[in-house]
Amino acid sequence: MENIPVQPDHISRSPKREEGQNASQAARDVLVIRGLSIRFASFDVLDRVDLSVRAGELVCVVGESGSGKSLTALATMGLTPDVARVTADRMTFADHDLLSLSEHQRQTLRGNEMAMIFQEPMTSLNPVMTIGEQITEPLRQHRGMSADDARTTAIAMLRRVQISAPETRFYQYPHQLSGGLRQRVMIAMALVCQPRLLIADEPTTALDVTIQKQILQLVDELRHEMGTSVLFITHDLAVVSEIADRIAVIYAGRIVEEGTRDEIFEDPQHPYTLSLFAALPRPEDKGRDLASIRGQVPGPGTMPAGCRFAPRCPFAIDLCHAESPPLEVLGSPTHHVACWRAPLEESVT
Repeated sequence: MENIPVQPDHISRSPKREEGQNASQAARDVLVIRGLSIRFASFDVLDRVDLSVRAGELVCVVGESGSGKSLTALATMGLTPDVARVTADRMTFADHDLLSLSEHQRQTLRGNEMAMIFQEPMTSLNPVMTIGEQITEPLRQHRGMSADDARTTAIAMLRRVQISAPETRFYQYPHQLSGGLRQRVMIAMALVCQPRLLIADEPTTALDVTIQKQILQLVDELRHEMGTSVLFITHDLAVVSEIADRIAVIYAGRIVEEGTRDEIFEDPQHPYTLSLFAALPRPEDKGRDLASIRGQVPGPGTMPAGCRFAPRCPFAIDLCHAESPPLEVLGSPTHHVACWRAPLEESVT
């Protein structure tokens, strides 16, 4: 266990939010997912994922590329490819049963009550439409606004996401903007109808650290201002430390650990979570090789029996390779871990 610190104190965290605020946010679940599975051909990509997001809450889903983060987001929005077979015990958004909605009903929700910031704004924005046309489209479609009213609202939103000279930017095309400005446009598009749920899929991946911090602060400010719930997809634990209320760690299509930000950062209990922390660069590691998690995420059709992380886990025992551990409460009622050896502090020497 020398290379996997149980207490990842090297990551600085923003101050804990007031308990009264968290209590008021917990009034109602806006999004509830139970037993979500996605199959392509004969391969399961997601396997019985459970997630929930409360009113005004920001939940981060963390994991390596290929873990199923983006697929979870796409399934929630109803945007999975036609070849994907999506099943779930329950998928509800507010008062809507997402499993029973028609495509027309889904379209009524998308961009209005639930919206998504996609990973790469250069490919997500339409290159032949002006910024203004793209931001006003949901206002005219969902809110029935006139062209003038939609323009006024869109310009106000561009100003709110800190885009300078919004009256000029309104008539520009995506290629005329920097990466940071394009990402702000994506945020403006997603929030212009003030949705109840915002899904952000790796929105800071291609940005430099200064712009990343600005975007994170902006998303956090706007969700508090509008009361929007946020499902934030990322692989970056430093990002998570800044904004998360709760965290779900996903590996190879399964949630392996879930808890509040403080629980995950102060008492991580799944070996995969510990490995993610151990792989982060530290100032004292300058000049040394960066730590890495041995092996790689299994691909579709190559999922191991038992715990899917067992082939890469330094703590695995025979039971880990034979049976898949359930996601169970560990200590706090909000902290859940899927590991036969949890709690690690007691069982790992």
